[in-house]
Amino acid sequence: MAGEGRLEEVRQALDRSPELVNASGPHPFWGGRPQPLHIAIETRQYALFELLLEAGADVDGAGADYDLWSPLMLASAHPGMRDELLRRGSRVGVPEALLLADDSALEDLLAGGVAALPDRVPGGGSLLNFARTIRAIDRLVALGVSTTMPDRWGATPLTALSRLGARGAPLVSHLVALGVPAGAEHFARLGDRAALEALPEAEVATDTVMIEAVESGSHSLVQWLLERGAPVQARAPGSARQTALHCAAWRGDLKMAEILVRAGASLTARDDEHNGTPEEWADAAAVITKNEACRSVSRFLAACAGGAG
Repeated sequence: MAGEGRLEEVRQALDRSPELVNASGPHPFWGGRPQPLHIAIETRQYALFELLLEAGADVDGAGADYDLWSPLMLASAHPGMRDELLRRGSRVGVPEALLLADDSALEDLLAGGVAALPDRVPGGGSLLNFARTIRAIDRLVALGVSTTMPDRWGATPLTALSRLGARGAPLVSHLVALGVPAGAEHFARLGDRAALEALPEAEVATDTVMIEAVESGSHSLVQWLLERGAPVQARAPGSARQTALHCAAWRGDLKMAEILVRAGASLTARDDEHNGTPEEWADAAAVITKNEACRSVSRFLAACAGGAG
């Protein structure tokens, strides 16, 4: 119910069984066992978020069942939800302070040195994945936090920070200056064509670079890569193995979808985890992420499929 935004049904269920507000259960869209508040934040449902808080939702959540992700971590990029959780006393630990770019809080939390670092990290990777300031990077590196450890999805600190786009560019540059080697996939995610042009073509025309370029939203970079032989049917390295067109569909990037379809991207390719087509990914993203642009992509892909038929 929560994942689908059925607000009145959630309200009635809570009236009957108030304890459900903090019950963990299978995620409606992917793995883990979040609480309803986690889902409300992830799917950007502000009315549901408010309803759950008024019904007594724990602002700190039960992260143990959801890979240690707290509601505040999920809300760090959504100011309205973030500020409301903080107003209600949500706990700020090291991961939260990093995501909030709160260097002052981080210094207080790490006053005890290495012993103050959390024993377990959300996602199982490096705490550097959550750093949002150069000062935070330096503090963590000084404490011996790994600069290269991947999380359970294969994202190293450079990967995670490059996915922040323009905000992550100075953070990536700082890690590189500290001696962490960057690859073509990181430059692609940042939309850095100049850096890619300096690399051998064999390192650039790969599935991973193509996927990251699509995720960067840089239409000109993707066009440039296609002209140099990058695979239009590129698949992501994770368990879903989605294609570049799936990625564009999920982002609601109509222009990117048009570029890929013109270049021959498959309309019927299915991912390995959900068995969905790009059009189905666009439909799902419209519901999950509340991105109305995904509906335009879905209509475009449906029209292309109809024309092909």
